[in-house]
Amino acid sequence: MLTQFLKISVESIQQAAMAIQKGGLVVYPTDTVYGVGCDPFDEKAVDKVATAKERNKGNFPVLVNTLGKARELGDINGDAEALALRFWPGPLTIVVSSRAPLPPRVVGPERMIGLRIPGRKDTLDLISKSGGSLLGTSANISGNPSLSKAEDALKVFDGKVDIVLDGGLMSTGVESTVVRKVKSGIQVLREGAISRGELRTALASSVELQK
Repeated sequence: MLTQFLKISVESIQQAAMAIQKGGLVVYPTDTVYGVGCDPFDEKAVDKVATAKERNKGNFPVLVNTLGKARELGDINGDAEALALRFWPGPLTIVVSSRAPLPPRVVGPERMIGLRIPGRKDTLDLISKSGGSLLGTSANISGNPSLSKAEDALKVFDGKVDIVLDGGLMSTGVESTVVRKVKSGIQVLREGAISRGELRTALASSVELQK
């Protein structure tokens, strides 16, 4: 596979969206780190992302362009809704029950989905042109550090993806915080760009940290 390295622009976003709609893989900038994605409903494309990342376990999160699209894909209500309204667009991934027929690598055996609206306009443009949702896993080999430069992502994924979109250096290079809705409130699965303290301030219920 010949990988194209393109500066992010209106034209390259359209080109990347067309590749995604045809089952292709694209590396793209987010508001946290570089991500690698595809159509989350395309099981073959999702499997190609897993192969490219050398990832055998764990679910892939999904980026969406609107709260309405998030509601189509997952049960966003209660504490999950409160966090979405407070932190989206932004670096918070919320894991809830899935409402959509997504592949096993996305929702897992428990049929749960991690959702996020990123706080970067050109990323949102790409998601919108790709149909409103985009696989949102970090562009790295599983277990390795996340990447904040497009050039580094190209070294890792050259020949494995259709397009690498260069959106410049990611300012923080810190992954999103990941939380899961549970009966007792909200469980923190990964503390990232948003702290537990910020989450507690936004919620009346308890915030647990997964051990």
